[in-house]
Order: sequence, then C-alpha cells, then structure tokens
Amino acid sequence: MGRGDQNGYWLDLGLIPYGPAFVIQERILEGRMGNRFPATVILQENPPVFTIGRTGSRSNILASADELKRSGIEVLEVNRGGDITYHGPGQLIVSPLLYLGNIDLNANQYLHRLEDVLINLLSTFGVHTHKKEDYPGVWWNQAKVGGVGIAVKHGYTFHGFSLNVNLDLAPFTLINPCGVSRMPVTSLHQILESEIPMKEVKEKLYEILMETFSLPMMDVSRKEVEEILVSGCT
Repeated sequence: MGRGDQNGYWLDLGLIPYGPAFVIQERILEGRMGNRFPATVILQENPPVFTIGRTGSRSNILASADELKRSGIEVLEVNRGGDITYHGPGQLIVSPLLYLGNIDLNANQYLHRLEDVLINLLSTFGVHTHKKEDYPGVWWNQAKVGGVGIAVKHGYTFHGFSLNVNLDLAPFTLINPCGVSRMPVTSLHQILESEIPMKEVKEKLYEILMETFSLPMMDVSRKEVEEILVSGCT
C-alpha cells in the first residue's frame, strides 16, 4: 500500500515486553517507508519498565540499581521525544504509524491531535481533562493521566501516547516523571474509583481514531503481520 491508501491495520499485541514490541514497530515502520505496509495502529501493555526519551536523563531515576532490581523494573533508552516515564500492566500504549502527508498535519500539530484523542477518549468515561502548555500529555486537575511522546522519520510517525487505565502508580515515585520533580500522576481507575475494562477502552479508542484520522482499520494478529513483513506483500 502506498502513502495515499486510507485502509489500515489495528494490531493489538497484548502484554508484551517493550523491546520485542518496538522491534515489531520498527519493522512495520520500515515497511511503511517502503510503501509496502498500510497505516497501522499498534496497541500494547508492557511489563514494568522505565523508558528514557531522547531528551531524558538517567539522573531522573531516584531509585538505586538494587531497588530497581527488587522492583523488577527494566530501564531502556528509546528514540521517542520526551524524558523518562513508566510503563506497566494496566497502562495502554498506542503507537499510530501514519504518514503526516495523508493527514495534513506537521509533527507538532500531530502531537497535539493525539492529545485531543486522549481528551475525547476520557470524556466518554465522564472524565474531563485538559492540556498543559510545554508539557505534552493530558491532565486531570493537576495530575497527569496520559502521556504523548512521538517520533517522525521522513514524514512517517511512530511511538505515540499512553493512558493510565488500571496502572499501579507506585513506580512513578521512583522517578521524576517527564523530568519533573514531584509531578502528580493519576489513572482512570483512581479517578473513577473502579477498575475499567481495557477492552472497553480499546473499543472506544478505535472509534475515535477512525473518526479523527478518517482511517478505517481491520484487526490483524501478530502472526499475520509477521507473515506480511516476511513476504513483503500487503
């Protein structure tokens, strides 16, 4: 499929370590750049991991190496924008692999559009959030509930955004989230005081993304994607 094609793939990887998930994302990105793969939205949850973006620093990890080992939290440096954040089970990570030329946005506009997606998604649960100047993501009162960290290569987007759904927030106390000391962090579970089915979040997100980017999507499995990547045919 070429740049102008509007049908896409919806790839839900489930719970998967960050590293292998990013390898899949890189391979799809390569296929996108070679016009061999359609626009794809990747969803995942990760085992506990701190990721440090291009402008980040390990000095924002407040725990010792022994504490991290006891907590079972991996530390990875990644090529998205932003500083350090935490990913774990109960947090939904979404990586839209789109072409900016298809959606008539530049990189900065696209980042803010993803914030709008999060705001619209949370509003379907009756949770009203807002943006904060100079701090990518969305906020409920003064607490961050969703983060945005994108990367763009030759007009093709990767990485994306995360939403704290039923996430254990304790590991955020071991870092300066996004490089900010004592940044309050919350989750949909904490706001609504009840566990939210991840399936419901994904279903609502699908509708919002499809409408936002005029992108009909079909479900594909990891196995199907790997077969397509090996064959080079969509």
